[in-house]
Amino acid sequence: MKDIYSTFKYELNNTEKTRFTVALSGGVDSVVLLHLAKRFRDEFTHIEIDAVHINHGLSDNADMWQAFCADLCQQWQVPFKAYRVSVKKASRESLEAVARAVRYNALKAHLHSDSELLLGQHLDDQVETFFIRLKRGAGLLGLGAMKQRTHIENGLPVFRPLLGIMRKDIVEYAKVQQLSHINDESNDDIRFDRNFLRNKILPELNKRFKGFSNTVARVVNLLQSQQQLLDEYIAEDAKKCIFHQRFLLNEVIGFSRARIDNLIRYWLQQNNLVLPSQKVLDQVYQQAFNAKIDAQMSIECCGFAIKRYQDALFIVLPQAVPENQDNIGLSSVIIESQEFSVEKRAQGARAPFMDEHVNLRFDIGAEKFTLQHRNCTKSVSTWLKEAGIPPWQRPLVAGIYYNNQLVQVIGLGISKHAFAENGLCWQQKEANEN
Repeated sequence: MKDIYSTFKYELNNTEKTRFTVALSGGVDSVVLLHLAKRFRDEFTHIEIDAVHINHGLSDNADMWQAFCADLCQQWQVPFKAYRVSVKKASRESLEAVARAVRYNALKAHLHSDSELLLGQHLDDQVETFFIRLKRGAGLLGLGAMKQRTHIENGLPVFRPLLGIMRKDIVEYAKVQQLSHINDESNDDIRFDRNFLRNKILPELNKRFKGFSNTVARVVNLLQSQQQLLDEYIAEDAKKCIFHQRFLLNEVIGFSRARIDNLIRYWLQQNNLVLPSQKVLDQVYQQAFNAKIDAQMSIECCGFAIKRYQDALFIVLPQAVPENQDNIGLSSVIIESQEFSVEKRAQGARAPFMDEHVNLRFDIGAEKFTLQHRNCTKSVSTWLKEAGIPPWQRPLVAGIYYNNQLVQVIGLGISKHAFAENGLCWQQKEANEN
């Protein structure tokens, strides 16, 4: 039997992290992973570990599995937390994909800022992922399957220390260590592509071709190396045309189609988003470069949209217009991760009178507004359009009102009628920004 613990210890010793969270489903892979983490913690006492279980409620045995994980962690003195989530699948959505997204969101909410999530995925999982991506027509990046250490779709930092270990070695380790685990009956349902590959196809391929799965794993590693080299070249291009969630189209005029496609994939990957299919990329390219400049482009992807405004593409995440906040005074307020605060400025809005409430409001596009330095009156929407603010961002722009009088559009300017020397100016920033 392969010395799995030595491999696990080597992988974790190559990181500066001292705190790890084990994703514990109760299956053999995650139970072995937790046992290895426990041994590592017992050997290196400065290491902290905990475990988290996500209860999807999709099986009649879900509560029993949660109880099993809780008992196991109590026995091994590992801090444990369980979360119950709701998996609601819309039409044409994959149950596996929806459950995975819900699971990862819950895991990210749980993860401590200095911790890394350990996943029990192994070499056989890697091979299955390769074939699933192959079936979908993935390119170089997709066929590279899973990376050992990465950030997945929602920015969750994950580490897969068992990615080079075959499942049969994990099962053998569990037997030798006399580890109990659960069996998820859904793993036998070959209606799911991964189970079909695992239970029907890959065993036959490994029987026919000795060492087939190991060979595929080596191919995956080679593809990842080639992608890494490609990424280094793409990163140089990206410095010219990619700025966070904005892709500047004028900067890639004259680039080949392949070069642009790779830049778009790189852009989405840097924002921790699920990469779209080649069919969707074709739509992005056609509408971005062949449509009229004022065309309303919006292409829906998995959990986000790609939109065009003027000469740029934008990543647009779903976001509801925040609720208005009345009578906030001059105190800072946090609304959906955004902090609104006021400071004194040489040029700003006058202070509110005693009988005036300070109100923070959104979706104010229809309001008429006279900017102090422009000395003319237009709707807020018109001002925002002239400022280059994309249409979908305009309802999110906040205004400061004294009672019902708009005195400032945050990020745009102060009303002429409320302007004052040595006045007040409201600012907006991320709540955790220093």
